[in-house]
Amino acid sequence: MANLGKKILSAFVEVNDDKKPETEKQPSNKEGLPKTEPVPTVSSTTANTSYTTTANSSKFKEYFEKLFREANLPGPDYFEYSKMLEAMQAVPDEQVRFITAFAGLSVQGLDKQKLMSTAAQYLQLLETDAQNFHNTVDAALQEKVVEKKRQMEEKEKRIQQLTQEISALQNDLLNTQAEIKENEAKIEANTGGYKLESEAMKNRITRDIEKIKNYIQ
Repeated sequence: MANLGKKILSAFVEVNDDKKPETEKQPSNKEGLPKTEPVPTVSSTTANTSYTTTANSSKFKEYFEKLFREANLPGPDYFEYSKMLEAMQAVPDEQVRFITAFAGLSVQGLDKQKLMSTAAQYLQLLETDAQNFHNTVDAALQEKVVEKKRQMEEKEKRIQQLTQEISALQNDLLNTQAEIKENEAKIEANTGGYKLESEAMKNRITRDIEKIKNYIQ
């Protein structure tokens, strides 16, 4: 199941896988048609509207052509009938095309009941394939969009927190710078005052010593 999920998801976006893919034979369902594979589509990193409506149009046509061809049962059925209708597009009358195509295949054993039943099987094949397609889309959206959005929101919150922390640190820096200047000014003022008073005291003591020598015998 894990390998199948990775295979489905890889139809939309790049998925790293150390193991090389192995070719697997498609199992048949109860109607005799093979189980469908996820629809291949463009990577989410390069998808855009114009690309989807042009280049992908041919890609999806080839995909469904391959899907029907691999599901084709032995003998003539709706698949051969639809291909014959396509080949007769030059015939303007639609009823003539439908009748003529049926007549051409009826000689090979195709009857109306088989034509209708196999058409219904191909329709069921499309419905099953569409379900696989939507499951793949949901998985891709969850991993490549929803999860990425959640990660982006977390990073945005972290950026806001860091911005607030940076702002607080800048305010602390400005306050510290102002405090440093204030302290430097106080220290310089005190140092100057200390030196002046110290010199004055030394000069006073020196004068007193000289006076003591002279005045006291």
